[in-house]
Amino acid sequence: MEAQAPQIDNRLDFLGSYVQKTLKLKPEKWSRMMNTEEHKSVVKKFLERPQPVLLVIILTQTAQLIATNGFPLPQLKTKGVYFVKKGPVPVSKVTPGDTVIPGDLSPKVVDQLASLVEEILVPLLSNPENHKGWPAVIAKDVHRHVHSLKSTVYQVKGQVSGQTVLPMPVGVDRIFEVERILMESNGEICDLYLKSAIEAVVIKWSTQINDVLDNNSTEKNPSIVNPVPTIGNFFVFLC
Repeated sequence: MEAQAPQIDNRLDFLGSYVQKTLKLKPEKWSRMMNTEEHKSVVKKFLERPQPVLLVIILTQTAQLIATNGFPLPQLKTKGVYFVKKGPVPVSKVTPGDTVIPGDLSPKVVDQLASLVEEILVPLLSNPENHKGWPAVIAKDVHRHVHSLKSTVYQVKGQVSGQTVLPMPVGVDRIFEVERILMESNGEICDLYLKSAIEAVVIKWSTQINDVLDNNSTEKNPSIVNPVPTIGNFFVFLC
């Protein structure tokens, strides 16, 4: 009986090639990381075991590659690379690209999260075509949660950049249609769902504005006798 040829393992070449291309590094950087037992162990665990499903590789300020299986990443000062398994299984030796999704990680994680939510999650979960067969209550609830997620992400993004972001109510995109129906029906047909959302968001605005006004501006610049809010960074409205 003929001995079977050993199975080719393309996994390290797949990972190394992607890291070198996206981070524009020489092969020596990848080789140096894989010669470090700590980082080699992290990569091997990702490849050989069902868990963990995430591998993150970043370039430190000392221009050295490091590997980790989670967040947060205080060392992330430039673009990084991540690999996510499509399922909790070991990575395929022959075709690793079939079991792993690679991607780039921005040093501004909040901005990247905001883009993910706005460009992928919100359109996907808010599209009425994806709600076919759902009860109306479930569809509205999902829409409300999606809008809440978007608002929360942008509020955090605003806080990081020193701005106060006021979220708009759920269903604000239908405001003109609702107004037209209300006028045509002489006030008899009112969208109570939108009305309730507007009332709730006004209460939330009041809390946010109060928090801003309660800040002691003299703590940041004691030389100012009568400090006032900076209009440019005071309010940003979400549409």
